[in-house]
Amino acid sequence: MLRRLLSVTGLLIGAWGFAETLRAEVPPLGTPSTAVGGVNALKSIGRIGDLPAAVPAVAWSPQGELLAIATGPEVRLLSGTEVKSTLTAGKTVRSLAFSPDGAQLAVGMYQKIVLWDVANSKEQRTLKGPRAYVTGLAWSPDGLKLAASSEDEVARVWTLAGEEAPVVLSGHAYPVTGVAWSADGQTVATVAGDDTRLTKPGELKLWDTQTWQARVTATDHKQAALCVAFSPDSKLVASGGLDERVILYNLPSGEPVGFYGGHSRPVNTLAFVPKSSLIVSGSGGGFKGMHEIRLWRSDTGEDLTAEEEAHEAKVNSVAVSADGTKIAAGSQDRSVTLWQLPGSQSSDPVAAVASVASKVLTAVEAQPAPKVLRVGVIGLDTSHAPAFAKLLNDPDAPPELAHCKVVAAYPKGSPDIESSTKRVPEYTKIFQDLGIEIVDSIPALLEKVDCVLLETNDGRPHLEQVLPVLKAGKPCFIDKPIAGSLTDAVAIFEAAKKYKVPVFSASSLRFAEGAQKIRGGSLGDVYGCDAYSPASLEATHPDLFWYGIHGVETLFTVMGPGCESVTRAQTPGTELVTGVWTGGRIGTFRGLRQGSGYGGTAFGSKGIGQIGPYGGYKPLAVEFVKFFRTGTPPVDEQETLEIYAFMEAADESKRQGGVPVKLQTVLDKAKVEAGKRLKELGVE
Repeated sequence: MLRRLLSVTGLLIGAWGFAETLRAEVPPLGTPSTAVGGVNALKSIGRIGDLPAAVPAVAWSPQGELLAIATGPEVRLLSGTEVKSTLTAGKTVRSLAFSPDGAQLAVGMYQKIVLWDVANSKEQRTLKGPRAYVTGLAWSPDGLKLAASSEDEVARVWTLAGEEAPVVLSGHAYPVTGVAWSADGQTVATVAGDDTRLTKPGELKLWDTQTWQARVTATDHKQAALCVAFSPDSKLVASGGLDERVILYNLPSGEPVGFYGGHSRPVNTLAFVPKSSLIVSGSGGGFKGMHEIRLWRSDTGEDLTAEEEAHEAKVNSVAVSADGTKIAAGSQDRSVTLWQLPGSQSSDPVAAVASVASKVLTAVEAQPAPKVLRVGVIGLDTSHAPAFAKLLNDPDAPPELAHCKVVAAYPKGSPDIESSTKRVPEYTKIFQDLGIEIVDSIPALLEKVDCVLLETNDGRPHLEQVLPVLKAGKPCFIDKPIAGSLTDAVAIFEAAKKYKVPVFSASSLRFAEGAQKIRGGSLGDVYGCDAYSPASLEATHPDLFWYGIHGVETLFTVMGPGCESVTRAQTPGTELVTGVWTGGRIGTFRGLRQGSGYGGTAFGSKGIGQIGPYGGYKPLAVEFVKFFRTGTPPVDEQETLEIYAFMEAADESKRQGGVPVKLQTVLDKAKVEAGKRLKELGVE
């Protein structure tokens, strides 16, 4: 859909002016070309997934041969798709910036900035002064100064040749969320806002680099301003905000030109494309809409991208290579997507985009409906199986579940768990009533399907049930518990790697809205969590594997991986398992023997919040359908195995009278046993 560049109601007047005079809406600038409507002018060229943590920042080196990716406490430097080196920061990295000559990489984190020698992967210098997280970094064009924005409501500018204290740019009323330096060196821009105070406006300040005085202050964003960038010719500055807008301002006056309103969620990041009027911006993090990357023209507001989701969670950062040919986007979903601009084939990127779009429009309109994925189900002894079948086979299924149908099922499940075996006849009839074929073996099932839901309620047979699925090359979602032991869980992932077939496992509690918001940063950095769920026991499974898995997965969804040791206390009515994470963070799981309920409390840098409520089966179904289509698991192997190591370590702590047990100890033992187990099953 074509977007319009609309006006900002407000005119900046005078030095230190602010928006106080209303004016009529500015009409669209120019006439958008209908040839690009609905066509994505960006070509996807790759995805870097399964990263250890969310990606708050990406940056291209000026020469374009290196891509820096911040993920958790490390920065990966990639040359092509190969990791050239990894820089370990020790704290969660929030911002990155290469020096103009590419020799140094500035890395911003909590209360400090580290300058790295890129060629030798060595730490050269540490800059201190911020009292909170460093949210943005910008080098002066000559590489002699470095500006940094911080959540402590100020920005700072260091002169790198000396040791003197930085210039402090104060005056913002909220956390400073971004900083940029104009190409002509004359102006630094900062933006600020508080995403927890939705009635407060966002701020933009333009600072004169000779006097370090703010010559423009603007409050045109209705909510927090989150990002800022200058055009290549230093004639425009753009700011994005929580209000889903990108506002453009003329320089040097700071007069607002208008706003781009093409995003459906908050605009977290933006960058101009060199030598053009194009802007790329990324969004996400709100409650509705899509996590998008959009390419558009700053002179007309013309949208050059189709309405489609680029990531499964909010887009935190976009970077454009210096030659204007490639875009990298980092996301909260722990991945980086790579895109090619049509401008790489032409000296005029704008003309190239329009040309490519017009050529492919007819082909896009003529594309057939998406292929229907045929899903097979193994195990009809859990309520999950008919719930998923009804969601997928609903004629009015929403778009995120459409074109994915259960076509066959193998009903056999637990042989010796009465609560499961008695369900098989009832659930088999439900499947037959839905028109789903019932088969008498897993091989027969695999002949009829493209992907598999392994739903057997008993985790013990999962390894043997999934092996033929993997050998057949069918992607598989394995419902909780992934296995009846940590050893078998390790063996499943080892077999998946051997046969090069993606698998994943998760409790539906992982995708509850409250847990996902906290994982996405709604409470800032999570310092601790107390999660709870029912924890009924089943004699055939380790204590927490059977039902405690729900609350443990909730705990890990909020805390993330990194648990080092576990201590367990138990009474007839309650389980209490305490985990210690890296950095001294503590998370607990309370298993309820009496009563019911799912949820917990999370403690973050921005406040304390509740995790619940449980959102049902649909969010999990959306995730495994996406997984079947992309082959990218929404939960990585490391985190899943850590969850089961947590539960196994809890059992070991119980056996040893409540002493702390290291997760690595039980994992190392399980890996040895898994090798033997696979050998017994003929997998080597």
